[in-house]
Amino acid sequence: MRRSFLFLLVIIHISSFAQKSNMFSAKNAPKWVIFLADKTKPVTSVFEINNGILKVGKACAGYIRTSKVYKNYQLQLEWRWTSKAGNSGVLLHIQQPDSVWPRCFQVQQKADAAGDIICMNGLWASECTDKVKFTIPKMQTSNEKPIGEWNSMKVICKYKTLTVYVNDVLQNKATGLTQSKGYIGFQAEGREMEFRNVMVK
Repeated sequence: MRRSFLFLLVIIHISSFAQKSNMFSAKNAPKWVIFLADKTKPVTSVFEINNGILKVGKACAGYIRTSKVYKNYQLQLEWRWTSKAGNSGVLLHIQQPDSVWPRCFQVQQKADAAGDIICMNGLWASECTDKVKFTIPKMQTSNEKPIGEWNSMKVICKYKTLTVYVNDVLQNKATGLTQSKGYIGFQAEGREMEFRNVMVK
């Protein structure tokens, strides 16, 4: 573990990564980089990997990301809220330097907004005409499942486009992205939740 200024950076090496396998399994996981907003909090109070599931705590904000840069891929995952619905997101094309709110495209998992795309910290897309919240709204009404049930998400990243499916429904598409590669991350924003079956193809 290494502490750096305001944030906590932890690189976790679990084992070698195999594509099309659960990224959070003990046998098929990459190195992970973790940033926490509060450097006094134990890493395991926010992120913990156990039996192929990433458990996200509520101790503080932050994210866990890959140490490998990805481009032209399909990301599949499942997530659920374990006690109370809240806010989180899947972070795509994360750019350095790392920060708790990095330059990236965030696919929202916020309750009733799953499928929205947020252009964060200067990254842009043709459909991002909202210059206040920098958000591309989802196409359909919310189709998230009740608390405790698993939701599915599929994101297709191809060249300068992002296509988002939530529970097998097309919810968003962004084109003309100003960045087409970067790290993949999963966010903590103060609510307990879980991720499983996270795969990159």
